[in-house]
Amino acid sequence: MLEINPGLTIWTFIIFIGLLIILGKTAWKPLLASLKTREKAIADSLDRAEQARADAERLIAENQKERVLAEEEIQKSLREGRQYAEQMRRDLVEKAKGEAARLLAQAREEIEHDTQRAIRQLRTEAADLAILATSKLLDENMDQERHRAVVNKMIAGMPDNHRSKVTA
Repeated sequence: MLEINPGLTIWTFIIFIGLLIILGKTAWKPLLASLKTREKAIADSLDRAEQARADAERLIAENQKERVLAEEEIQKSLREGRQYAEQMRRDLVEKAKGEAARLLAQAREEIEHDTQRAIRQLRTEAADLAILATSKLLDENMDQERHRAVVNKMIAGMPDNHRSKVTA
C-alpha cells in the first residue's frame, strides 16, 4: 500500500516552506498589492455608483418639481387664455348689441321719417283730390292755392281718429 517515507516528507515540507518564503518575498507582495488595488477600484466603483444613484434620484426629484411647475404654468396659461377668450366674447357681444341697438334706432328713425313723408304726401294728394272733387261738385273754379288752404285747414281741424282714417 502506501508507505510514508519520512525523508521525502521532510524534503517536501522544506521545499514547501522555501517556496512560501520565495513567493512571499517575490510574488506575495505584488499579488496583495494587486488585490488591494482591485479592492480599491471596486470600492471606488461602488462609491461612484452610489453617487450616480444619488445624483439620478436628485435629478428625478428636480425633474418632477420642474414638471409640476410646468404643469402649473400650463394650467395658469390655459386659465388666462379662457378668461381672455371669455372677455373677448363678452366684448364682442356687447359691441354687437350696441351695433344692433344703433341699427334699430336708425331703422326706427328712417321709418318715422318715411312715415312723416308719406303722411305729408297723402295729405297733399288728399288735398288735391278734395280740391278737384270740390271744384267739380261746386262747378266753380277757385284757384288751387285757396282750395288747398281750405282743405289743409279742414284737415288740421279734424280730430286725431279722423285724421288717421284720412291719411290711411
